[in-house]
Amino acid sequence: MKNHTYFILSALSFFTAVSLFFSSCETALSPRPKGYPRVYFPEKSYDIFDSAQCEYVFSKPVYAKMQKDPAYTEDRPCWYNLNFEPFNATLHISYHEYHTPEEYDSLYEDTHKLVYKHIIRADDIEEIEIGSQDDSLNGIIYRLRGNTATNLNFFLTDNSHRYFRGALYFNSKTEPDSIAPVYKFIQDDIYHIISTFKWK
Repeated sequence: MKNHTYFILSALSFFTAVSLFFSSCETALSPRPKGYPRVYFPEKSYDIFDSAQCEYVFSKPVYAKMQKDPAYTEDRPCWYNLNFEPFNATLHISYHEYHTPEEYDSLYEDTHKLVYKHIIRADDIEEIEIGSQDDSLNGIIYRLRGNTATNLNFFLTDNSHRYFRGALYFNSKTEPDSIAPVYKFIQDDIYHIISTFKWK
């Protein structure tokens, strides 16, 4: 009788241990919800960018640094990278002067091609027209939705001879969900740049 009781207790202990083992395995294998590190946003604050060499001026975020673009040459003195260092993102800025309608058309087509080459991965490309009452500042904002290398492009022109272009890129591979709050924060800054932009 004692041996029988011992056998039953041993069997129960064994099956309890096995059950606990497999239930712990199941818990370990269950997928965890995706999480992203918390982002700390600086307080919105702006200063004026005004270079003696350049035909434009605008208000930019104080936490974004203007640096000469590597493509800078004597005939490209106003090409810059506006680096949003807290977020590892860059607004690439280029500036051109044109003198004929054909030159303007070429600049516009280049911008259009650079934006729409992302159509393969973009869910949508929205075009927002920019215009001033006196027609001295016109352009288009391109907002790209989806897992694209760039999320925001724009150009501005005076309809005479000056053409300013901006293209936002994150400097490392990103997922749309993870960068959505950061993109919204930077997008507001770029809209501020556009709204304060003036030709000299």
